Amino acid sequence: MKSRIWLIVLTVLVVFSLALNGYLVATLLGVRQTALDAVATARNNLAQLGSQPFVTQVSIDQEIPFDTVVPINQTLTVPINIDYPLSTVVNTAVNIPVLGRQEISLPIQTTIPIRYTLEVPIAVDVPISLTYHLQTDVPVEVVIPPQIRAPLDDVLRQIESGLRAGN
Repeated sequence: MKSRIWLIVLTVLVVFSLALNGYLVATLLGVRQTALDAVATARNNLAQLGSQPFVTQVSIDQEIPFDTVVPINQTLTVPINIDYPLSTVVNTAVNIPVLGRQEISLPIQTTIPIRYTLEVPIAVDVPISLTYHLQTDVPVEVVIPPQIRAPLDDVLRQIESGLRAGN
């Protein structure tokens, strides 16, 4: 009777082991199919990436220091072209031989034309020092070159054929 119990226990353990192995094989086959589908999708996506560029936004948040000296060495030409109206009275004294010293007033009404070109030389170094806060998003477009795409596709093809060979 004792050997019969051991035989039943052993039979139950063998059946349980076979069921567990069957479950494990079914799970591994499902994992293999999932991996095969993922590799096929990756190869398909890689082929599509080859025909169109990959576009992404790159955020830039940077402090840019700017420290320089701008030399200015120039001559400014300033033309002066004005007519100055002069209206005044000049009081003066004149010695007349018989009458003596006489005070006279001379009214002056005239326009004085002033025509002159003034050249002003400017030679100065202007220091500029500031920090610019650059905050922007820049679209970046990347095309995967065939030199990278072909070896990657070869690796994915090898993985796919290895997964298919197990069927």
